[in-house]
Amino acid sequence: MKSDLMGTTVQMSKKDLQELAKETKETLATGVKINVAGPVFGSIDLWNAQKRQRTTASMRRWLN
Repeated sequence: MKSDLMGTTVQMSKKDLQELAKETKETLATGVKINVAGPVFGSIDLWNAQKRQRTTASMRRWLN
């Protein structure tokens, strides 16, 4: 097993440091439409999904 470890400091040029620290302007997405009236996943849907999983698992146990 190797016992060599990399140092915790990274050598970086001033140009690279300025590139990383450069502030960028924030833009807004103006042409995007959000579908608010889409289908809603309710608690009854979650209950049905869990019920189907239990039934599938019990059928597998029964077949084995």
